[in-house]
Amino acid sequence: MLEEMQQQAMALRFGIDTEIERRLTLARAMAALPSLEARDLATFERAARAAVKESDERVVLLDRERQYFNTGAPVAAVVARHPGALFVTSGMGISFVPHGPLTPAPLMAVLVPESGRTPPQFNVGVPFPPARVQQLIQQQRPRAATVTSVIDSQQRVMGRSRDPERWIGQRASYPALLEMAVRGGSGFLSTQTLDRVASLTYLSPPGRYGWAVVVALPEQALTNAASELALRAVASSAVLLFIGLGLAIVAARRISQPVKLLEQAAGALLDQRVPAPLATGLSEIDRVGEVLHHAGQRAHESGRVLEARVREASEEARKAEASLFEARKHEAIGRLTGAIAHDFNNLLQTISMGLQVVSRSVPEGRHTRPLQAALAASGRAADQIRQMLAFGRTQQLRPQPINLADLLLRSQDLTDKALGERVRLVAQLDPGLPALMADPIQLELALLNLVFNARDAMRDRGGTVTLRASVVDGDPAVPDAPRLLRIDVEDDGPGMDAATLARVFEPYFTTKPVGAGTGLGLPQVQAFARQSRGDVRIASTPGAGTCVSLFLPVAALEAVAPPTAVQHARRSDKVLRVLMVEDDVLVASVVVAALEHASHSVVLCRTADEARALLEQGQCVDVLFTDVMMPGSMTGLELVAWCRENRPGLPALVATGYSARPAGGVCKVLRKPYAIEDLLDALDACTAGQPLLQV
Repeated sequence: MLEEMQQQAMALRFGIDTEIERRLTLARAMAALPSLEARDLATFERAARAAVKESDERVVLLDRERQYFNTGAPVAAVVARHPGALFVTSGMGISFVPHGPLTPAPLMAVLVPESGRTPPQFNVGVPFPPARVQQLIQQQRPRAATVTSVIDSQQRVMGRSRDPERWIGQRASYPALLEMAVRGGSGFLSTQTLDRVASLTYLSPPGRYGWAVVVALPEQALTNAASELALRAVASSAVLLFIGLGLAIVAARRISQPVKLLEQAAGALLDQRVPAPLATGLSEIDRVGEVLHHAGQRAHESGRVLEARVREASEEARKAEASLFEARKHEAIGRLTGAIAHDFNNLLQTISMGLQVVSRSVPEGRHTRPLQAALAASGRAADQIRQMLAFGRTQQLRPQPINLADLLLRSQDLTDKALGERVRLVAQLDPGLPALMADPIQLELALLNLVFNARDAMRDRGGTVTLRASVVDGDPAVPDAPRLLRIDVEDDGPGMDAATLARVFEPYFTTKPVGAGTGLGLPQVQAFARQSRGDVRIASTPGAGTCVSLFLPVAALEAVAPPTAVQHARRSDKVLRVLMVEDDVLVASVVVAALEHASHSVVLCRTADEARALLEQGQCVDVLFTDVMMPGSMTGLELVAWCRENRPGLPALVATGYSARPAGGVCKVLRKPYAIEDLLDALDACTAGQPLLQV
């Protein structure tokens, strides 16, 4: 009986952990959606409803004070949360409130913070109904006399086999049991239940999320069971003695073959096989054989059910682990691209600044063209870094009004060469199309991705890629929905089947041969479109080609032509004392040389801590020029914040390769890699109107 109590508690705890894990996986997946980070709550709500449409799960979005929607309700409604309700800033948590905003029943939910923001504004939750806990308890089929309870990490009752409505939310009160639960222990001990019934109690070890199971057997029931077992033992002994005497008599009167058959049936049962019914002609032996046969059938069926449950639990755990791995993989992509961008932008800054210094020092001649080509190549490399950041969502886009026809005309040479002779590009654009609002570099990369995908689909037999554009109205269900420009990229290639079409936006999924594709093209297009307040859709039929539709908002202003390079005039007598903070030795070497070549004086510090120490000592400087990410206890932005408090008259110029944080107190931000002219202009702008050194 004690072993049964222990097994029942462990099985129930495993079921509770599985339920929490499933809801945690769903909550983390929803918290990582781009629409939540973009604060497009209407799109996020639609995605949440679609994710749980075919299941009994629900998704809620809330902050510290309000619940914005619950997919269990047909219409979103903002309601106040229970005072003191849990709000998670990191990791995960399981909230409990005695009653919800719309129901008097107690509520539990698995909560995770939104991804990509620190501190988070929102939590995404997946409710864990107390009724589901009660179902798990009843599935264990506890004995009528036992009381089975589920307690959370705060030792509150979350489910109970007896009077759950009375006790859910109450904290375990027996001191010995409470002390064992707080320290994460387990085992048997004598307690009193919440009903004040003396019992022998088993406390299971806490699960992955701190929840444990308590199984209590009243001492009176234990005493009765012991008495009943004693009576059964006596009765069984008497029956066995009677059977033994009967068998001895039969054996004396008949041959021993029936006894041997009975022994074989017992051996089959011990070997976990179902013994066949006996037909010896001796009713006593045949009845025992029938009992053994039925016992073998029950044991076989119990084993089959147990194996099926273990397989189901293992499959659920595997799926939950796979979903968690996928979510963590996408999160790791963003972190990896940010780190790569920082290092590569520093290298590109060193290369491009060095080339600019050489270009300014070398007279016009045969070396000019190679230098210009090298500078152009470093610019293209910077564009590639921005493309990585667009997929990793670590760089802010720079939207501006764009004339689609002009953009296609500027990229015509590249697309014609890439398409080759067997594939033809046809653009069908209305001359009266309005300008669209997007980042021109990311839009050009997205269109090139779509055109090159269409080319690869028709590489064997050739064909035509058709590009069309039209204006469509925004979603009428979304308030203030913008007008959209729809761009269709259509090919007459072989098309895709339904299975392939369902996975085209999955990162790393590709139908191209090994080495011919990365599986990131369409995910990059989707990330760019959604970050630009648009969307992307795809339609394809086997044998009839594919059409990818890109939806982007229409600009409120007309597009302007790209500005031509203008040489900015500077005061030749303006000399600045620059405090430069840069931990990268290569970047510092070329930038310091460029500034000194422009007659400025530079004090170089490797960390923000070193720069702060100089400023505290009264170092006289005209402007602070700092990187963002660096070793030490302070970042560049934290140094700027310190200067705003302690050196309020000191202007600050910040250079960054990937940081998307707002730079409060910064007069200007330079994006790496930047040009010498941009740096000198920024220094002039930051120090305009200040008394400076004169030469």
